[in-house]
Amino acid sequence: MSGDFLEQLEEQLVAAARRAGVRRRPAAMLARALARLALRVPTAGLAAGVVTLLAASAFAATLALPVRNPLAARPSAASVASGAARAGAYTTAGAVPVGFQPRSFTAVSETDWWLLGSAPCGRRSCTAIVHTTDGGPRFSRIPAPPTRGVSALRFANARDGYAFGPRLYTTTNGGRTWVAERGFGANELAAADGYVYAVTSNGGPQRLMRAAVGSDRWQLVGGFGRAYAQGQASPSALWVQGAMVLVAIGDRLFVSPAPLAPFRRVAGVPRGMGNCAYDAVSAPATIWALCSTGMAPDIILRSSDGGERFATAAQVPNGPIDAFAAASATVAVASGQGPLYVTDDAGASWSPVQAPAAAWAYLGFTDATHGVALGVFGGGGRQVWRLYYTTDAGASYHYVPIGP
Repeated sequence: MSGDFLEQLEEQLVAAARRAGVRRRPAAMLARALARLALRVPTAGLAAGVVTLLAASAFAATLALPVRNPLAARPSAASVASGAARAGAYTTAGAVPVGFQPRSFTAVSETDWWLLGSAPCGRRSCTAIVHTTDGGPRFSRIPAPPTRGVSALRFANARDGYAFGPRLYTTTNGGRTWVAERGFGANELAAADGYVYAVTSNGGPQRLMRAAVGSDRWQLVGGFGRAYAQGQASPSALWVQGAMVLVAIGDRLFVSPAPLAPFRRVAGVPRGMGNCAYDAVSAPATIWALCSTGMAPDIILRSSDGGERFATAAQVPNGPIDAFAAASATVAVASGQGPLYVTDDAGASWSPVQAPAAAWAYLGFTDATHGVALGVFGGGGRQVWRLYYTTDAGASYHYVPIGP
């Protein structure tokens, strides 16, 4: 079976995931942000980075064999890049690759982070993962799955991680090795209180599946009505916060207060709000929603009763909104057309954040005060992705260098 055939096959998988209209958190917002970038900045460099990150590759992985010669154990950057090009990814540990561009962030504490992205490998761009245990002063490369067919990363704890979109790989040893899930991929994935949920597809209707963290025994999750059971409706997005799990199926919102607890349909946002992405705060049961019809200004809404009733927040200046994240029941951050804005009064007002203007593609919080932002800077084919960090609930962000 030729490498060309495998590349074509994986390209079809990526295309199928896109046709399904799946939007993932960080975003439902991330896809919209990337689409808007095409209108606001030259697309040559950005589009190339995004497409090559998701592009297909051969399935073969490189093997890191024990070497007695200490000089041979330190391969040159060129040889590392050459091996990455063959695998479609940097599958060995080492230094952060030159030109690393982060695309997906995940954390299990305020200092233990991973970022999945891409880095040049010869004439192509390869998947790469970097890791820090000290909140950013020092990053190192860990092995990535041997594929360009993943676009997002989630770790449930220091050992158990998931690379997905549209393929699905799992690790139970902190990323030293990755195993491909056979039979299905994942377009959305999130971990909640000892369990991992995934919106999966094997060519048919998308389904919500669940497994205990670290287990490969996935089970189908039901309880979403007859249309879902008959394959006529599919989950389109997934969010978690603490033990709370939210699933969108069409314009309906389902909430589970804890893993293994049944899902219950809630009233959700008023009709006519368009495409909505959600962020939840488990205590109290506060749910924020960012909704866009594509015509009217984007709207942020907030529910304090688990999704039964939503109230509209004040308008964010300089919309439309490219990214949004809630830190608590009263604090949230949103990106306008360049600047970031923060509310600390449950959406009654918005204030400018101390951070540079950028095409912000992702916002997220690891707890009520610590969070990150991923933004695209520059233009004219020289766009670069950069990581920023907040320790004061979004009032200000500072730049975090990742590598050379």
